[in-house]
Amino acid sequence: MTKPSGRPGTIERHAQYLPVPLGALRPVRRRRIIRRPVRLWRHRVELAAVAGLILALIAVLVTVTRPPIAVYLSGDAVHVDGFTLTHAPGNGGLTTGRLYTGAATMVLTTGPDGSVIASGVTYDKGVEVRAVCALEAPTSSEVRERCLFHTDGASFACVDVYNLTAPGAWQRRCSDGQVLSIDVPAGAELIPVPFPVGR
Repeated sequence: MTKPSGRPGTIERHAQYLPVPLGALRPVRRRRIIRRPVRLWRHRVELAAVAGLILALIAVLVTVTRPPIAVYLSGDAVHVDGFTLTHAPGNGGLTTGRLYTGAATMVLTTGPDGSVIASGVTYDKGVEVRAVCALEAPTSSEVRERCLFHTDGASFACVDVYNLTAPGAWQRRCSDGQVLSIDVPAGAELIPVPFPVGR
């Protein structure tokens, strides 16, 4: 180390010893620590795609594993989505129509002009549902019925269409947005459906 010259305002130009790091003069890169939520956020598109795929698979499984909804008359019993209504002994005292009872109640009435009206009472999630369905005169290609449902102070209407050129199921469309298919097995009798099936 050299002695300073002692003159103020001058720059010391003599050689000086500066410490040099042992790792040479190359820059050292430090890895940034990225927290897990930030890493996941970078892959949000892929995560959304995977979540959508999982939900689609669940929807397919539910659709495939749930047995089809069926409502039909066979012999002296009405089959409604897995349960059976039987003709009441003595017709329940009714002089007109046919009374069917069980987990629900239905009265099936045929008018002199061939019109068919069905009234039904059942419970959906503990709430009483009352309905009336009227079968319109069939055309050459279809049978149509109109149903009105009353439940817990609310009402909704459904129109069911049975295609005679491709038989097998009612296609139901309701005013509350519900759309579903109600199966009628081959050989079974077509009847009105005053029940909130598929809800």
